[in-house]
Amino acid sequence: PFLIFDLDGTCVDSMGDIKIAANLLLSEYGFPALDEEALRPCIGKGVHFLVGSVLEASGWSVDDLSAAVTRYQMLYREHALDSTMPYPGVEETLDRLAHLDKVVVSNKPEEATRGILRALGLAKYFRAVAGGDSYTEMKPSPLPLLRVMESANAHPSQSWMIGDSVYDIEAGKAAGTGTVAVTWGFQPPEKLKALTPDRVVNAFSEIGDFFTAWRGVSSSPGSATQSNR
Repeated sequence: PFLIFDLDGTCVDSMGDIKIAANLLLSEYGFPALDEEALRPCIGKGVHFLVGSVLEASGWSVDDLSAAVTRYQMLYREHALDSTMPYPGVEETLDRLAHLDKVVVSNKPEEATRGILRALGLAKYFRAVAGGDSYTEMKPSPLPLLRVMESANAHPSQSWMIGDSVYDIEAGKAAGTGTVAVTWGFQPPEKLKALTPDRVVNAFSEIGDFFTAWRGVSSSPGSATQSNR
């Protein structure tokens, strides 16, 4: 199988650093800080959505977000690695899955996505990385998934989207891949389960348990069938 991983809330716990940057931005605009629960719904659909949602939650509306987005990105760059760390079991599981092709498709800007993967020593596990600005559309559009599968000569029936948000599951379903919802991320598990993903996992190691069973099933791309799912 070909594995497509989300980043934030799936591979790395970045909530603390996103919260720091968002609240520094709000402070500069004269608004009080948001707590984690208020911030969670703002995350997952790209930086413009994040900044717009954070400001809207504080009661401020503006048509042109460009200045606020630019400032948020500067603040986030300064704090992106203050506390962001891989979730338990991530490195061990990616090692177990070294025989499988893996990519990251995030809605975070590509530069920031690559920077975090490099700094945390995770970049070596992935053959490609795409961010929310890599293509003309981002998740929940299937486009980024279709592009990375095309580049890897991977068929959707052999591919899996693994993520913590409804955008991940919706993108996977629209692209025709299998879908794995993780319950430790930024969105409530019940929201993910309502979309009937193919699998729901409660620990990163469970991803390894599932896909390790594919070892040796096929050595030629596309030779397995959808029933393997």
